[in-house]
Amino acid sequence: MFFLQPNQKRLLSSLNPLFFVAVVFGLLLLRSAWTPLLPDFTRQWDVLLPFAVFFGQRRSLAEGLILCLFCSHLYSLCSAAPIGVFATNYLALFVISRLLSYVIYANTWFSILLLMLSLALLSRVVLTIVAMAFGHGWSLFSSENLTWWGLLFNGIFGYLVYGALGAIDRMTYKAPRINIELAEDGL
Repeated sequence: MFFLQPNQKRLLSSLNPLFFVAVVFGLLLLRSAWTPLLPDFTRQWDVLLPFAVFFGQRRSLAEGLILCLFCSHLYSLCSAAPIGVFATNYLALFVISRLLSYVIYANTWFSILLLMLSLALLSRVVLTIVAMAFGHGWSLFSSENLTWWGLLFNGIFGYLVYGALGAIDRMTYKAPRINIELAEDGL
């Protein structure tokens, strides 16, 4: 889309969050409507994990918080859990991802996949703690909570969604959050 004028690129960049919300809404519809038809290993599918990680890694603090809160509240409305469980869970994952972005900026396929796998495991622990705080909990080490295929599926699917979100950023000319890098001596 090199033919766009600068004001058209700015408009497309400002519509970027709406594209993300539309993708979240589509995935939530897919998750809620097709769950009985999907294989058993997809029942542990964490739809918003890649979004919370992407918002923490690639967005400014204000934009990431607003997008994460809105998407997680939309997810809460589609679930049977008490309102606030998933918002608290994904905001905690957003904060963890944001703090990790100062150490690990996921920009290679291996770092993104490793980040997704580790946060998929951590999300099961955080969700258990948050659910216990809301008075509805399950055991951390139950067979339903920590299944290796669920964690692997979330890591791989999260990697694919993270890549798709990066492609949406490139198509909408959204500039990623700037990280400070140490310059090398050219002497």
